[in-house]
Amino acid sequence: MRRTLALITALVAAVVLLSVAAVVLLQAPGPAETKPPAPVETKPPAPRVVTVVDYANRTVEVPANVSRVVAIGPGVLRLVAYLGALDKIVGVEDAEKSWSPLGRDYAMAYGDAFKNLPVVGPGGPRNPPNPELLRSLKPDVVLMSRTYVDLYDPDRLSQEVGAPVVVIDYGVAGYLNVTEFKRAITLLGRILGREARAQELAKYIDSVVDDLAQRVRAVQATPSVYVGAVSYKGAQPFTGTQGMFPPLLLLKTRSIVDELGRRGFVNVDFEFILKRQPEYIFIDLNNLKTVLDDYSKDPAKYCALKAFKEGRVYALLPFNYYHTNVATALADAYFMGKVLYPEQFKDVDPASKADEIYRVFLGKPLYEEFVKGFGRGFGPLNDLFKC
Repeated sequence: MRRTLALITALVAAVVLLSVAAVVLLQAPGPAETKPPAPVETKPPAPRVVTVVDYANRTVEVPANVSRVVAIGPGVLRLVAYLGALDKIVGVEDAEKSWSPLGRDYAMAYGDAFKNLPVVGPGGPRNPPNPELLRSLKPDVVLMSRTYVDLYDPDRLSQEVGAPVVVIDYGVAGYLNVTEFKRAITLLGRILGREARAQELAKYIDSVVDDLAQRVRAVQATPSVYVGAVSYKGAQPFTGTQGMFPPLLLLKTRSIVDELGRRGFVNVDFEFILKRQPEYIFIDLNNLKTVLDDYSKDPAKYCALKAFKEGRVYALLPFNYYHTNVATALADAYFMGKVLYPEQFKDVDPASKADEIYRVFLGKPLYEEFVKGFGRGFGPLNDLFKC
């Protein structure tokens, strides 16, 4: 009887304990409510390539953040210099070392930096690229002038060099096509990581072109002008000129040869100039010696021109040397404007304006380098041609 009673007591106690435990569990707080983790913002991976359409209408993929660059053919290294990216250049054409830098604005500014760089080929407008020399430098990209497309297929060159080849141009050599120039530097800016610099340069050239146009907008009568001994593939005589001369176009002014309806280099008869009797004559400093040599043989021929007789013959800086030196063409426009339209350009000092332009394009003043190289700069030539 006692054993039964003890067993019942134990069972009751167990039931009570289980009930208490159940109550405790039921009253205990449940597990804390958890929220899903906040999404972590991740930036998309940087692109490994930059895709561009070049001047041969080719779609080309170029590595992002290129550091080893070669620029070949007329004008291409100049554009790299304008964009402030010469630190990426790992080799240059032999022409950059063997030709005189005088007249090539970028070479005048930075030619010393080219001296110790390896040679990648001969250079010049008629010599094809050298794939072996280019490949030896392991470039990230080769920037090639459109001039070379007819000499060497860019796709073939890319395969042989083992690097993308991008074809570049900025218009006809010896001319200033502002639209094409801006397009070219914008394209190169993407490739070279110099987009902001390209925008800065495009904005500046627009401001210069607009300033020149505004100054001559109200001009009623334009004087007759002849530009002689224009640089074109070597030394040229006084009768060597250029139709649609770029600095004159910026001034909305025609040359007497424009009536012939021809663009590019034009060789006219001396009689043509005598008949037109231009009021103002400008001579390219690059060929001044050639003109002086001819003048010394027959001064009377030149003195039959009123501009020579009356002292209206002036020196210009050459801007056509291994494609268009854009900065120099703009500087020439301001000097010609000062001569032809003195009232509209009375606030302009051509030498100072030239250096402003060179500083923007190349980071250095260059006008005095032209003066040292040619023995003179902008100005009249009365002291040389005495009539």
